[in-house]
Amino acid sequence: MTATTEPTTTGTDLWGPLAEPIHNDEAGPGDPVWKDNAYLSFWDVERQVFGTFHLSTSPNGTGARRARCSVLLGGGEVVEVIEELEPGSFESTSISFGLDGTITVDHPDLVARLTNSPVHQPADYSLNDLIPALVPGKPLQHFQQACRLVGTFEVDGARYEIDGFGMRDRTWGFRDESAQWAEYAGLVGVFADADGTPGQVFVTAMKFLGTNGVLKADGFVIDAAGSHSIKEIGFRRTAAAQFLATTLTLDDGSVRVVTLTDRLAGFFVPMGAETDGPAFGTYDDFMQLELDGKPGAGFFEQGIVHRVH
Repeated sequence: MTATTEPTTTGTDLWGPLAEPIHNDEAGPGDPVWKDNAYLSFWDVERQVFGTFHLSTSPNGTGARRARCSVLLGGGEVVEVIEELEPGSFESTSISFGLDGTITVDHPDLVARLTNSPVHQPADYSLNDLIPALVPGKPLQHFQQACRLVGTFEVDGARYEIDGFGMRDRTWGFRDESAQWAEYAGLVGVFADADGTPGQVFVTAMKFLGTNGVLKADGFVIDAAGSHSIKEIGFRRTAAAQFLATTLTLDDGSVRVVTLTDRLAGFFVPMGAETDGPAFGTYDDFMQLELDGKPGAGFFEQGIVHRVH
């Protein structure tokens, strides 16, 4: 499914909480790790372009500062650029993630020029305390929004265009994945509406199993009519634990069903620092999907703490 309209002008004023500035004075050496994360996963099924930008900076988490770009272009091999970040910055040696919607990569292995613009309103995961607070009274702030992405990638002299969709994510707060979560799974997709217009319905649904044994689910279906909260989520998987379908029950009692039509790409996701102890392992599975029969695409992310070390 390819986008059909031109993207809007970039600018931080368009992105609301997704353009929240970095909080570089919120934590000191004796505090738990504070992370400011900026994230974008994107797909263009027609051109077979899939990828993720994931930047995490911290005033007190040295091993947690990382900039990553992972892309699969035209059905080839995955190209990755992973670099360290300085405190208070979403710009590494090669990768620049502008909160205004402008993203660039200038690296010997990869060059990119991208712009992204928001679709509809953001999903506010801070409303229901889905992710347990690492520090009491200071919950992690978490927002997601569907977006339109256009631009180019260059690898080994070959040029690849993208004109597709994605999801931007912005979080900030005290965060330690292996200490807060035992397991989680999340589905993100952008779908055509009832009239068949691509990119008009955004689905984001997540379930977290905390280290305290509590299982919580939260999510949203967002379209031109507004944001509709999800209260129950059921995932169906293959025998190898890969996504097949999800059933979403909304607050009004209606049920929406997302099903897999094709599996397209995938990336391992570095979440924390190198460790000799428990480590949080995460994987993104990019897929072509349907929402109640309407076409779309997105990804399924699942993570679990590996305790054997």
